[in-house]
Amino acid sequence: MLNEIFIFDDIIDKQSQKNIQDIIFNKIKWQYISDVTSSDNKQQRPGFNYHFITDNKNIYEWHTEMMTIVNAACNKINFKIKECIKGRSFLQLPLNLKDRSIDAPHVDLMIPHLVVLYYVNDNEAQTIIYEDKFESIETRPKISDLKIKQKITPKQGRVVLFNGLHWHTAEQPEHNVRSIINYDIV
Repeated sequence: MLNEIFIFDDIIDKQSQKNIQDIIFNKIKWQYISDVTSSDNKQQRPGFNYHFITDNKNIYEWHTEMMTIVNAACNKINFKIKECIKGRSFLQLPLNLKDRSIDAPHVDLMIPHLVVLYYVNDNEAQTIIYEDKFESIETRPKISDLKIKQKITPKQGRVVLFNGLHWHTAEQPEHNVRSIINYDIV
C-alpha cells in the first residue's frame, strides 16, 4: 500500500461538485450518530452519517454518483480498484464545545486499504494524518505520541488519498458545516 498522501483539487468538474452538494445537503436521509469518530468514543462529538456501500455488497442510494469521485481519484494515481469495502458521508455542525481538542485518531479498517476522502464544502476543520500506522487491535497510541504527517484544509472539490492504516482524525468545525465523503477501497 502506498505511503504518499495525494491531494487533488477539482477532482470532478464544478457542475458535478454542485450536483454532489445537492445530494448531500438536500436529498440524503441522514442518520444521527452520537460521535462521528466511533461509537465507543467518549468525546461525544455528534453528527450525521449516511452509508453508500457497506461490506462490499450492501449498496445504497447515491453510491453510483459517489463512485465518479472515487474512480477519478484512483485514475489520477493509477490505482486499480479490486473492492470497494465501505463508502459513507459525514455531516458535522459547528458546536459550542468547551473542549476544542481534535477528534480521537482512528483507522477505518484494520486491513491494508486506501482512503479516498472528498470534501463536499469549504470549512476550517482540517483533516490530520499521522505518520504512525495501525499495528494491532491491542495497541492504540496516545494522541500525544502521534507525529503529524500532514494537515489538509477542506476545500470543495478536493480529494485526499492515503494509506488507510495511517492513524487520522479531524478537527471539529467552529464556524461552518463540515461534510465529507469517505470511501475505503482495496
